Amino acid sequence: MKSKKSTVASVIAGACLTTAVVLTGATPASADYRDCPGNSVCVWDNSNYDGAFVVGGVNLANVGSTMNDRTTSIWNRTGSQICFYQHSNYGGELLAIVAPGDSRPNVGDAANDRISSWRGC
Repeated sequence: MKSKKSTVASVIAGACLTTAVVLTGATPASADYRDCPGNSVCVWDNSNYDGAFVVGGVNLANVGSTMNDRTTSIWNRTGSQICFYQHSNYGGELLAIVAPGDSRPNVGDAANDRISSWRGC
């Protein structure tokens, strides 16, 4: 009986962890733009909020290896202005600044497929 309870607890813990990973931006998922939660920053690898995406908060020091240098569209659903950077840990060139609540269906040639991190600015 103990092993059955342990197995159920493990399954529940695994489901909670999977949900947390998607919401924190560690793993990209394919989603519609309406899947971007409020008070979040979402980036997609295709224009018009399509394809794989990452969700993060006001600060995200690294978008992760799967999404690194792949961003083409952005939606800033936070109350802060967000600066997007070329390298992780907010390094390299400042590529884009997006106002609170603003979105860009296409970040343009200067930032396309170059974003690795963002933070409030």
